[in-house]
Amino acid sequence: MPNIALSVSVQTEYTAKKATKNNPIPTIIAYVTDDGTVLGGLGDAEYLTRAQDLISQSSFKGGLGESVTDYAIHAKELPVLTVIGVGKLDKLAGNIAKVAAATYTAIKNAPRAVILWGDTICHKHFTQFGLALLAASYRFDHHKAKAADSDAIKDITIISNRDELDAYQAALAFVLATAKGVSVARDVANEAPNVLTPSELAKKSKQLAKDYAEKISVSILGEKEMQKMGMGCFLAVSQGSDEEGKLAVIEYYGKTGRAGKKSRLSNPIALVGKGLTFDTGGISLKPAAGMEEMKFDMGGAASILGTIKAIAEANLAIDVVAVLACAENMPSARATRPGDVVTAMNGMSVEVLNTDAEGRLVLCDALCYVQENYKPKAIIDTATLTGACVIALGSVRSGLYSNDEDLLFALESASEFTNDLVWHMPLDDSYNEQLNSKIADVQNIGGREAGSVTAACFLQRFIKENQAWAHLDIAGTAWKSGSTNSATGRPVALLAQYLRSQAD
Repeated sequence: MPNIALSVSVQTEYTAKKATKNNPIPTIIAYVTDDGTVLGGLGDAEYLTRAQDLISQSSFKGGLGESVTDYAIHAKELPVLTVIGVGKLDKLAGNIAKVAAATYTAIKNAPRAVILWGDTICHKHFTQFGLALLAASYRFDHHKAKAADSDAIKDITIISNRDELDAYQAALAFVLATAKGVSVARDVANEAPNVLTPSELAKKSKQLAKDYAEKISVSILGEKEMQKMGMGCFLAVSQGSDEEGKLAVIEYYGKTGRAGKKSRLSNPIALVGKGLTFDTGGISLKPAAGMEEMKFDMGGAASILGTIKAIAEANLAIDVVAVLACAENMPSARATRPGDVVTAMNGMSVEVLNTDAEGRLVLCDALCYVQENYKPKAIIDTATLTGACVIALGSVRSGLYSNDEDLLFALESASEFTNDLVWHMPLDDSYNEQLNSKIADVQNIGGREAGSVTAACFLQRFIKENQAWAHLDIAGTAWKSGSTNSATGRPVALLAQYLRSQAD
């Protein structure tokens, strides 16, 4: 994330001050609806007239993301004025991220910007706007011989007055902390798979322990330790690769700090992330087309790393344990075969019918591990688990499965607050019939029908009775394909807001 000073101010109207050497004239951003209404408080009548003239002379329609700029070429003492269309006002809440992206495009080449929202958005939508604005500034280019020139923007002030300043300041603090976590998640997920091996992914958690030594403790388990604990499902995935599988365990002591602590956290909230640094499908080999995107198959673990970064930055008073299941799924003479039977940490046997359904295998042992060692209040796992979820929900919403109504409601509320959207999916017992195996306790696939549901049902079999648990299938939301081909950092914002609500 670039070094941008983002601030918020509560004013009923804005009047630009005269420029100085250390305080250059800002670019002013005003928003316009599709009926020509100028939103926010432009203050000085001269600026409002400029905006209205600009709209009239340019045939500006106020369509979503549309923009036009008055550079004041013949009056250099005046600020640049850009108007950006938001479309229909009653659709603004759903389009706030698109408006933020258009805003960043308009201001990135200016050293300073003032964004005028007036009484249009509350602190909730300010949060969504701020997160999306900083997300639009993200870039990942450190492998290029010559990186692109940095954006000029260094200082952004957002002016709004629908809520009290305290509400905006709290929202701003959350935005800045969460944006750092989102950037960490994107950096990790965008990294090349020959660089980000399972061992390197696990090491990323060690860096968090260095950065926040008073609050974070990390331990990393290798395959020998996992073998002793009976994690046969995890090892069935990692054994086909020359890269050793790792289980990274991150303890965040948000309530009291970890100074002097020797015992493990008691009843924390547990986060578990699928960390397949590359997924070939194993013996059930994937098609070649698009396989390069399987470096993103560790998006669940990346989002958990980013979430821990965010809550540490926000200094949340809550205890959390995070487990990253880090492995690489490769075909080799040692790889698990379709038809093999393996045993999970809890003693349950699994018939592996498809080695490309590997994420649920590393996750089930990770879920057993946190339950056995921490007795968590709630468990949330995140995973790029199924293509079926992409077909069902596309890239707009993550699939949310849960066995607990309170946890479900809290996650849905956090989702709506941050615009990191989810959709409640079913977990009916009838779907479990598709997972019945003739030779083992369970098989790892349930067929083509309801593939994302049966994957979640598989994971639920490893959740103890009365244990609150939720599963987020982020296969459609963790990254964008095509020309963008970049990680999104979801669902860091959702998880950070959920933990924030639990800490409050």
